[in-house]
Amino acid sequence: MLPHAILPNLPWRSGLNFKLNALRLRQAAGYISLARDRDTGRVYNNPVTNGPVIDYRTSSFDAAHVLEGIIGLAKILYVAGAAEIHPMLPGIEPFIRDTTTDAAGITNPDFVAWLAKLRVAGNSPPENAFTSAHQMGSCRMSSHEGAGVVDPKGMVWGTQDVYVADASVFPSASGVNPMVTTMAIADYIARGVAKELKEGV
Repeated sequence: MLPHAILPNLPWRSGLNFKLNALRLRQAAGYISLARDRDTGRVYNNPVTNGPVIDYRTSSFDAAHVLEGIIGLAKILYVAGAAEIHPMLPGIEPFIRDTTTDAAGITNPDFVAWLAKLRVAGNSPPENAFTSAHQMGSCRMSSHEGAGVVDPKGMVWGTQDVYVADASVFPSASGVNPMVTTMAIADYIARGVAKELKEGV
């Protein structure tokens, strides 16, 4: 995990605590709970600035979904032998492994009690940080005009020679890292554009 990605998300306890955690970063590994959100927001025009305004707040359902991912990650880290588990949630102290009680595995009463504290604390904005990654579907591909932004060849409906060839043409967010799919779609659309240019010459 790169320092600029993990350090700003450490819950603030004190300057000394932050410095000590930063020094130990080389012995740490960072993970994220990535989920496809169910609920949406909206984008509208600001009449004063004439610029876009993004209105989005993580819903209780989506926050709980991400929290389940954090709990699942904590269990994986415990089984893998992590000495400490930092959930990056305000008000929750890290789980410090006690090697004398390891025999119980993830049913270790101390670990189970710590997971219960995670559930009670919850994962609600604005106290907890949420990050958006891998945006998809804002210019969705569709079989007919009115159902999306681009046609099956990637050309914007109602235009000529205007194409979109990135993750925004996904019909919906995939919920997982879309790198290979994005590359495949971009390649498919680019080959189609090249073919049409060649035929038009």
